Amino acid sequence: MPTYPLDQSSRIFLETAEKFGRDPITDHDKIEAFFAELQTRLGGLVILDFLDMSNWDKIEAFTLDRTSGILTLTWHDYREKIETPDEKEIRQMVFPASLYACALQVNSVVPLVGGSTAVFVINGYAKTEKEIRNLYKGLAEELKLLDNSFFEKRILRRVSGNVEVIDFHCTPIFSLAVVAKQSGLGSHHSKELLYSHNFQVALSRLNAVVAAIDRIDPKSSDDIAEKVNTVRRIMEFVLKVECCSRELKLDKNYSQVLLGDLISQVKSKKEAHVQSLLGKFAELANEFSHDSGKPIDLTKAKLVAMLALAYTSLVDLEHRA
Repeated sequence: MPTYPLDQSSRIFLETAEKFGRDPITDHDKIEAFFAELQTRLGGLVILDFLDMSNWDKIEAFTLDRTSGILTLTWHDYREKIETPDEKEIRQMVFPASLYACALQVNSVVPLVGGSTAVFVINGYAKTEKEIRNLYKGLAEELKLLDNSFFEKRILRRVSGNVEVIDFHCTPIFSLAVVAKQSGLGSHHSKELLYSHNFQVALSRLNAVVAAIDRIDPKSSDDIAEKVNTVRRIMEFVLKVECCSRELKLDKNYSQVLLGDLISQVKSKKEAHVQSLLGKFAELANEFSHDSGKPIDLTKAKLVAMLALAYTSLVDLEHRA
């Protein structure tokens, strides 16, 4: 069995980040090449941290379906492993299923470089429970879906007599972090990094919209309304990430949870001035989202964007504290 230089993992992660560049990796060929690099150089002996602070100690294998875009990372696969009855009995005391994996319709792998190591964070696209069932029911003799969290559904299925456990990440929230072994980073660091990156992505998007609003012709009503609706969507993303961080229960699928639902969830926990900010944001955003019959006001559009920026910055600071 080959040995791998685990004491050099952080250096290898930095070299991998340098090789693939600092921009998000979105091309499927490059995503495959990235995971192949980790397999070749470290035998998959990396840490995979999750947003809820659960973690794996390796990525045993990976596949990327080019038709569906589903990336599957495998932790343990015993389906074809030869085991004596005693070995199987002992193993099943800890790992009773035949397969442990996670999956998502991959969007991007993003390198975050700092100090002596790099961390790669991963996000995907939203999937409803029905869509997830359709992806996995084909070969299944039995299939169940459990709500692990807002960002993750647990798939339990039986295929050819084997029980499979697959945690499906079903939102565009960055919820996975690939971390070098012996880097000194723990699961709590990855959790902080993932939340911070989600908020930083939102802030970057909001700043881009603010810059675009500054260039809009004040008479271009449709263009102004379109930018405000973009701000609204980003704010919904921020509030969804916040609900995850505060472990607030959302009963709808990611795509079905709207601004009003989200503000109702978080508002009661806020100080009076923040409640007022959220209320004002919703009021103004609604003016641009519906045919209110009122004039489209560029100054109000800028205010909506600035309220979203202020709120996102505040939530980001709260998570950094």
